[in-house]
Amino acid sequence: MDNKTLLWFVIAALVLGGGYVGYNYLRDSNPSSPTVSSSTTNPTASSSEQINVITVNYTNNGFEPKAITIKFGMKVTWVNKTDKIATVSSGPHPTHTDYPPLNLGKFNPGDSLSLVFDKAGTFEYHDHLNPGEKGTVTVQ
Repeated sequence: MDNKTLLWFVIAALVLGGGYVGYNYLRDSNPSSPTVSSSTTNPTASSSEQINVITVNYTNNGFEPKAITIKFGMKVTWVNKTDKIATVSSGPHPTHTDYPPLNLGKFNPGDSLSLVFDKAGTFEYHDHLNPGEKGTVTVQ
């Protein structure tokens, strides 16, 4: 292999490697990516984190509280306090298209799901398995 061909292979490898590393960095640092935790206890936070985290419990009576207002960039954590699998899905049912990051999927009894809101607006959500159970997040 001549030096020119070898040089092109080295450049191509550096570009591809740099793109891979950059993509993973951006993907891992994206605050709108939903975080799913599999905790069997209630989530706790330090006093500095509690200011930026709001908890919504999913109970046998539905989401409590049903409506919350938060600041841009705050995290909402939903905790399943029932004995059944539930979901957090963006409105409207069944298309879930209003705010796709809010399509957090299923969570088991005792588990939690979290999302950092990176867009202002009012977003409805529901339990896809029981669409009559709804909630609203208003992001200022």
